[in-house]
Amino acid sequence: MPDFEYLNLYAKFAGFRILALANRLSCDDEFSRRAHDKLVVELDELIRVTRRILAAEHTLASDPDANREDLGETIWCAEQELTCYQEACDGIDLIDNHIFIDWETKEWHDLRTGHWYSLHDFDPPRIKVGDDRLNGLCKIIADIAAETGIRFNTYANKSSFAHEEQDGDSEWHEDLHGHD
Repeated sequence: MPDFEYLNLYAKFAGFRILALANRLSCDDEFSRRAHDKLVVELDELIRVTRRILAAEHTLASDPDANREDLGETIWCAEQELTCYQEACDGIDLIDNHIFIDWETKEWHDLRTGHWYSLHDFDPPRIKVGDDRLNGLCKIIADIAAETGIRFNTYANKSSFAHEEQDGDSEWHEDLHGHD
C-alpha cells in the first residue's frame, strides 16, 4: 500500500476515534460506555500500527543511510498486523462475550466452562446487541468496516450483563430470556 493510503487510513482511524469519544458522551449506562471505550482502545492500536508504517516509510524516503532491511521488516510486520485485523471472521469483540468461534473447524469454545462444541450441534449462546442498547455505536462500527475493511462486533451473552443483575436492572435480562 502506498504512503498516501496509510496516511488516509491513519486519518480515518483518528476520525472514528474522535467520533466514538463524542458519541460516548450520550451513553446513559456503563455497559454502553464500556463498549465505546473498547472501540477507542482498539482504534488507538490501529492508529499506532499505521503510525509505525508511516514513520518507517518517512525514514526510508528521507534518510539515505537508513537500514532499509530493518525498516522494510517493520513495514511488513505492521502490514501483517493490519491484515490480521481485516481478516478476523467475526471482527473484533467490543463486548466480552466469552465465546471463541473457530470457523475452520466449525467449533466454538466457551471460555467460561472450557468446553468445545460443534457448530453443527447448536449455535453458540450469543446475541447481537444493537444500537438501541449501545447508543449509536453500531452505526459507527458499520462505517469503520465500510471505509477501512476492519470489522467489530457487538455479540454478548448472559454473563456480559452479570454486573447489571447485581445492580437490580432486571428489565434487560427479561428481554434476553424472551419475557416481556
